[in-house]
Amino acid sequence: MNRFPIYVLLVLSFFPVTAFGQQAPDPTGEIFGAVYQRDLEQPVPSARIRIVETNQRTVTDQNGEFRVRDLPPGECILTVSASGYQPPEDVVITIEPGQTTELKIYLEQEAIELDEVEVTGERAAAPVGRQTLSGSEIQRVPGSTGDALRALQALPSIGVANDFSGALYIRGGSDEDNLYYFDRVPIGYPYHFGGIVSSLSSEVIERIDVYAGGYGAEFGVDSQAVIDIYSRNKNRDGFRAKFNLNVLYSEGLLEGQISDQGFWYFAGRRSYIDLFLGSLAFDSGAITAFPRFWDYQVKGGYDLNDKHQLSLNLFASGDNFALKLDGEDVDEDVRGNISFGSGFEGAGIHLRSRLTDRVTSFLSLTRSNFQFDVNVGPELSLKIDAPDYVLREDITYTLNPKHQLETGVILGFEPGSATGKFIRPPDEGEVDYDPRFIEKQEFDESVSGRRMEVYLQDRYKVLPFLSVVLGLRVDYFNLIDDFSIQPRGSLLLDIMEGSQLQFSYGNYYQVPGPPRLTQSVGNPDLTTSQASHYVLEFTRQVSEGTEFKFAGYYKDLANLVTNDDDMIYLNQGAGFAQGTEVFLRHRAGDRFLGWGSYTYGLSKRRDRPEEPYRYYSFDQTHVATLAATYRLTPTWEIGLKWQYRTGNPYTPVEGATQKTDPRNDELIYIPNYAEINSARLPPYHRLDVKLSKAFRFNSWEMSFFLELLNAYNRKNLLDFSYNDDYSEKDEIYQFPIIPYLGITTEF
Repeated sequence: MNRFPIYVLLVLSFFPVTAFGQQAPDPTGEIFGAVYQRDLEQPVPSARIRIVETNQRTVTDQNGEFRVRDLPPGECILTVSASGYQPPEDVVITIEPGQTTELKIYLEQEAIELDEVEVTGERAAAPVGRQTLSGSEIQRVPGSTGDALRALQALPSIGVANDFSGALYIRGGSDEDNLYYFDRVPIGYPYHFGGIVSSLSSEVIERIDVYAGGYGAEFGVDSQAVIDIYSRNKNRDGFRAKFNLNVLYSEGLLEGQISDQGFWYFAGRRSYIDLFLGSLAFDSGAITAFPRFWDYQVKGGYDLNDKHQLSLNLFASGDNFALKLDGEDVDEDVRGNISFGSGFEGAGIHLRSRLTDRVTSFLSLTRSNFQFDVNVGPELSLKIDAPDYVLREDITYTLNPKHQLETGVILGFEPGSATGKFIRPPDEGEVDYDPRFIEKQEFDESVSGRRMEVYLQDRYKVLPFLSVVLGLRVDYFNLIDDFSIQPRGSLLLDIMEGSQLQFSYGNYYQVPGPPRLTQSVGNPDLTTSQASHYVLEFTRQVSEGTEFKFAGYYKDLANLVTNDDDMIYLNQGAGFAQGTEVFLRHRAGDRFLGWGSYTYGLSKRRDRPEEPYRYYSFDQTHVATLAATYRLTPTWEIGLKWQYRTGNPYTPVEGATQKTDPRNDELIYIPNYAEINSARLPPYHRLDVKLSKAFRFNSWEMSFFLELLNAYNRKNLLDFSYNDDYSEKDEIYQFPIIPYLGITTEF
């Protein structure tokens, strides 16, 4: 085992502290703060901040955060104003030389919007490639039925395969390239039944940050995109209850306080179609247990003192269904009882500490577990149990207001097992896959995976108009016995007032998925796949509530895992993804929120060195989205979302040949395929409309919403079905027009 990279990293982690620790104290200080709406604990973007003594001005970013630098020591007065909110009392702050003063400011919402005031000043920069949706925005996005992860499909460079799938394709990648976190707990099961609805209640979500690529060293294990989900952390209004009833499921939220120093919440959901339809017979069998799903989320937090905050979160989800196939036309491999069950559990305990005025710590111990149990017909079955234990410590050290060091250590333990008898799952782009000609594999696998991840990152404002971020990440995974060294960095230029230009570069490594490393169907000698990201972003704050962003990206992919002629997995694939994004968002207080985006993308792969590049199965050349919500009155709101996507690539069938079924010697037809992904489905587009009405009483509120999914009933093609000899085909379409009704009650 080569330990040289670890020694290098340890030396680097101590050198910057020694080298910069001898600098003279900075004679000025700074303020880092956040502005929130008091009743919902939601960030207030574009709030205007002013320091009275120096007349320095800035506005909050999309997370409600702001920073004011180079302040003289002593007391100063800070004022805050925002459209749609009552101005709070002036805040008096004492500035200490060389230190950062942190504060939170809460604003009360008002019914009458304030007149717009044009201001100029410094605007905090969002990390490269990050898009954010707050909890209130998630609830308002039309076409998502209020579902958290489905709302993300309205953001630029994020696509999905079809109406039935929630798996996100981000910048030409697949869902396998995404890493999901919920309050620092990795999520291995973000969707019920692959995409019907996400496995987390939107009611508890404060915001979701999507890092589409080019992000820093703090994230990294086996991903090229990160979906970082934060749940609410405060409750200032005492006990609160909220219940939601819609056509698919019912959910509830209870939350309250723990004295004046803590909070708690409990949320849960369950579908109920199975409660009304116990079973259903059809020509070839019967549904013996209709699909059902459930999930819950629990969280509590407590301020131990001024420097330490402790929190605990628990969440879980599960899916089940069963049917029986017994008709004469049913293939013998699947004839009989079929059952499906899957689920996920997550838990974490977290301690956030401000050790000194310059050093903060965030320590977490988490456990997650993915479980899968499927039985098909007389022989096929597969049971997977994949727990994951992670200890993570992140430390931030502020040397001075312009210079900050970040470091972290992550230790993971992944015991897992897979048992049963099943068929090798098909790979991306694979077309000549017929289970009747694939040998069934016996699974009796157990693994003991161990991970170590270490990162070091330096954020430095070199000049008033230039900031740099330099990071290094080292990951080790024992199952492939390999260190991956991943340098990352970015440059930020303030090129004009309200405009910023950012460039980022990073290396990202991904370990092959567990099935590809098994003795049964994989290759234990595989190593990591590699991706190099190059991202250029231009951001312009056009006005107080209007933001414009342009981004260009290129991803170079190497050592991708593909199979050879003998179906053996090798690190032989290569590929690339490139594209541009244009994004314009406007907000007018709490009354109007709208955005438009356009993405051009190209994603190609080469499965073997001697083969040409082909379209990746998740390539979508053009994606355009227009979305807007408008509050007609304090209780009426209307929203529209229209999206256009280039049709997905697919491999067309060109006739068929007859072969003998090896199980019973009967002649069957096997399709002949053209080149992989050499054709495309027709373009996809649809309009979603949402109308909501709230009724407010003294101590409670009731709301109704109606969504029309695919409002003009566009026939978006999903796939083709063929007759026995593949001489004729029928078209299979996605969602028709669907009305979706929901009722929400809040106490």
